[in-house]
Formats: sequence, structure tokens, C-alpha cells
Amino acid sequence: MRLVRSALGVLVFVGAAWVAPSVAAPQQLFNKTVILTWTANATLRDPDGRERQSSSNIRYVIYISSLGRLFEHASRTSGGRTQGGDTGLNAAQTRMGEARGLAFKGNALVVNRGYAGGRGSGAMQAVATFDGSYSSCTLEVTHGKEGGATMKRQGIDGVVREILSISVSGPSCSVQNGNAFAN
Repeated sequence: MRLVRSALGVLVFVGAAWVAPSVAAPQQLFNKTVILTWTANATLRDPDGRERQSSSNIRYVIYISSLGRLFEHASRTSGGRTQGGDTGLNAAQTRMGEARGLAFKGNALVVNRGYAGGRGSGAMQAVATFDGSYSSCTLEVTHGKEGGATMKRQGIDGVVREILSISVSGPSCSVQNGNAFAN
């Protein structure tokens, strides 16, 4: 079962205030990997004012260790180029300088990304909600900006573009036994 909600609007994330280190992973997920994927379809405005369509495949691989620690590898692919990397345990920022958060809240894993650190503005939140046995999950992805602000993000090519609209398609969440990073 899949659930998607994508909207520009009411999310308000301010710097590191919303970025929390990993918090109390449910024991049922110890020594398991959670994989989140979706496609972000956006209308962008280049610095020269030209508008264009863009599609990016997003992938988060999150391993929950036998001690409940969360390890993350995130990547995005667009136009034949891929950008990604591992983020250190409890890191507040990605290598691009974007604010990040990864935490459990009840039966949900919440992933936050703030675009300001990459010379952009706005944010993304992905919420993976687990069933009672923690063997399957659904994914909801939302993008937002502060009221009146423009949403911007640095692209894989290093250029910061305004995001005029964004929608999510094909959200997927899965749970696998073991450590996806072991090999």
C-alpha cells in the first residue's frame, strides 16, 4: 500500500532546530535495513529565468544496527548523473551542507532535509510508517517552504534553482533483514 502527499506550503523548518539525532529505534528493526525510494518531479527556474521540467530518483538506505544506531546513505539521480553519500552517525548536515534529521517517532521513521545549507531554501520530509510487526511500511513525502518564501535547491550540477512546483510519484518503503552496507 502506498500513500503520497506532496504540497508546497505549510511546512516550517528553521535551521537545525528541527534536526534531531537518531532517537530510540524500535527493537523490532534492530539489524534491519529500511529502503525509501520515490521520484520527485519538479518545475524549476534556472538562474537565467528559463523554466524547465526535472525528474529526480531519490533513494535512502537506512540501516538500524543491533544497538539501535541509524546509518544512512542517500542518493539522487537526475539527467544521468548521481549524487549521494553516507552521512555520519547523528550528523546534523549532509556533505552538501544541507540540514538533516533522522528519528523515530512512535511507529514512524522521519527523515528531514533542509535545503538552506546548500544555498537553497525549503525542506523535504519523508515519513515511513510501519505496520505492527515492523515488517512492512508505507511512505509519505512532503516538500514545503516558509510562507512567502521561494523554494530553492542546489542541483547535482552545483547550480541553485528555484523550485516552482514539485510532486512525488512512486513512493516505496521496504524492510529487509540484515545490513545493506555489509558488502
